[in-house]
Amino acid sequence: MIDALLYAVRDACRSRKGYMDAAHCEIVADQDGQPPARCGDWFLAIHQGAYRSVMDNALDEYFGFNVTLTMRSDVPVDRMGDQLLAKKIAAAPGPGGSPSFNQRANFLGAYLHMNWSVIGNANNYLIQLLPEAETVYGFSEPGRFKGMEVPMFVGGVWFASEPGGDEDVLGLKATLRFEDCRRGPQAIAAFS
Repeated sequence: MIDALLYAVRDACRSRKGYMDAAHCEIVADQDGQPPARCGDWFLAIHQGAYRSVMDNALDEYFGFNVTLTMRSDVPVDRMGDQLLAKKIAAAPGPGGSPSFNQRANFLGAYLHMNWSVIGNANNYLIQLLPEAETVYGFSEPGRFKGMEVPMFVGGVWFASEPGGDEDVLGLKATLRFEDCRRGPQAIAAFS
């Protein structure tokens, strides 16, 4: 059932022109949100978060998801460990005056927090994923933004560089965490 939620989060993020686009926003299996090789200057990885059920005699499930924002940078390798520099780069506008790393992260936190459209889309995906089911128990509460790690420098290994390739590439990454997206024991109808 987490798949339906992840697809809906991906679709919502892709729809926000200027912040992310379809080519740079994907669901990844890697739990740390590492982007695929040659991911471009910006990448948003959507990945599974924590899961729990709080009832004994029925499923009252709470799902979490994470989004990891990655940005390539032209910082010299010898400055990689300077966290003050990382904070300055995170606040600087992107290429061509595009939103900064922090602006994109803040937008994602606010946009995905309690986003009812994501839940409606996730429920539509549930119905598509379970075409033979007579009853589909859908999501009833959207995810809540719980926090973001401090942006940190990452090197060529993070960008899945091949030996002799982009080992000197540096960038920033931060993971935003969303929890408590509830899927309770009630039937749903398709949303349009």
